[in-house]
Amino acid sequence: MIKRFYIFTIITLLMAISTFTFAQDDQNLASFILRNHEVGALPTVGNNDAEVTVVEFFDYRCGYCAKQAKDFVKILNETDNIKIVYLEWPIFGDISDTAAKIALIIWDNYPDMYFEIHNGLMILGPGMKKESIISLLNENNLNGEKIFNQALSQTENPVINENFKLAKSLGLRGTPASVINDSIYPGYIKYDVLSNLVK
Repeated sequence: MIKRFYIFTIITLLMAISTFTFAQDDQNLASFILRNHEVGALPTVGNNDAEVTVVEFFDYRCGYCAKQAKDFVKILNETDNIKIVYLEWPIFGDISDTAAKIALIIWDNYPDMYFEIHNGLMILGPGMKKESIISLLNENNLNGEKIFNQALSQTENPVINENFKLAKSLGLRGTPASVINDSIYPGYIKYDVLSNLVK
């Protein structure tokens, strides 16, 4: 019995050391939780060398996500000490799922336009419809109808699937939710708090 206990203790310590080393290599929790995504697969804005990394889980039909998006635009205009990684997490389903797939299509094909489309979808918010999404894309010189149908044709999206797994593993219950370096912030983060975090 004592021998089994020692073996269990040694295995546990080895796992802890391995996890700690992995976390060190990934610099912080925000980087660590993204390890299962391929490099470049996730929409990212800001300074890649910034000291502050924000990983945001969101849904385009979430009112507080739209409010958070405005704050992120403001903070990105005020400092280059932040990098934001967007995790499409369409928990409301239906048109939210389509919008998330559209955003990822934009990121894959027109990465320089992602931030514009992302914020445009946030403005559409809870009342978004097929027609308004297509209009937004067309206004940005994209083929709205084609991209919308391309998103509809995707039965599953591996990036979105992984985002759902990540959210579950972190115990997240709703949007928005952010990981900032080593801390998890469920819900909307007030601008003043966000501003202090990136100083």
